[in-house]
Amino acid sequence: MSSVNGGDMAWVGKRPARRLGGMADVLTMAADLGFPVPDTEGAVGEGGKGKGANEEALVRVLRELSTVQRNLANLQVELQGRQDDERVAHLTHVSEIKKKSEALAKTTATLQDVIHNKDRIIARLQQPYSLDCIPVETEYQRQFSELLLKAAGDYGALTAATTDIQWTQNFKEPPAVWGELLRPIPTALAACTRYYEALSTMRDAVAALHQARVRGPLTPMKENRVPVGTPVGTPGPAVTPTGTPAGIECITPPTSTWNTPVEEPSSDDVLMRSRRQLQMQLATQDWAMGITDPQAEQQYLESMKPRRMSWPPSPSAGAVL
Repeated sequence: MSSVNGGDMAWVGKRPARRLGGMADVLTMAADLGFPVPDTEGAVGEGGKGKGANEEALVRVLRELSTVQRNLANLQVELQGRQDDERVAHLTHVSEIKKKSEALAKTTATLQDVIHNKDRIIARLQQPYSLDCIPVETEYQRQFSELLLKAAGDYGALTAATTDIQWTQNFKEPPAVWGELLRPIPTALAACTRYYEALSTMRDAVAALHQARVRGPLTPMKENRVPVGTPVGTPGPAVTPTGTPAGIECITPPTSTWNTPVEEPSSDDVLMRSRRQLQMQLATQDWAMGITDPQAEQQYLESMKPRRMSWPPSPSAGAVL
């Protein structure tokens, strides 16, 4: 029986994805209390000795657990309903509704007087204004607008309270119906949580893949700096017509689309390649025309310098010629 019980415990601990409060939860609770759970496939070689009493005890405990669980669910729903009633009692109380009705009746009477005297009000508004009458008319219009808004708010609140009272009077279902209505909510929340976690994991994986793809083809270039201790007036190394300093051992060769095999090009690679080709063409044209102004040459080199490279200081006009 020990091996069977060990297999049963391993089977119970998996918690199959079923409706909350079902037989799987009852079996789990019974196993936690120490009662043996029968094997699902059935132990053929064990015989029938000693199993009758255990099965009867297990069935009795399962029935009691089901009854207790049902009672707990009903009590929980009833407690939640009482808490909700206590929280909104001041909104649906008879005295509050009576006050709202009185305020709405007063506002309605005022509006009826305004509607009945509409002709006189329009005639008064059509008369030419005097300087002492303009503030009075403005205040009257402001108060009239506020009165209309207040009446609309009171009417909406009274209508909502009346609808709530009618719904509570018509709904006479037992707490078991409330339990059935609220039962899928925890499962739905758990499913939403798992879906959100899966989306977060997918987003992190895509971001990591994008960063690895961006950093992968690009290698850091060897910087060519002027040695420490060089005099200030000493010109730097000569620059070739393509814009690269002469005498550098390690440089990145220009990208050529006709002899470089590219596998699965992305939009970023195509954009960088076209940008480099355009920069090379502009550099060739400018150096062919000749740049004699040192300040213009410095600005040109600064504009052509990539973000990830450190170029030497601009050469003098004599070195270029």
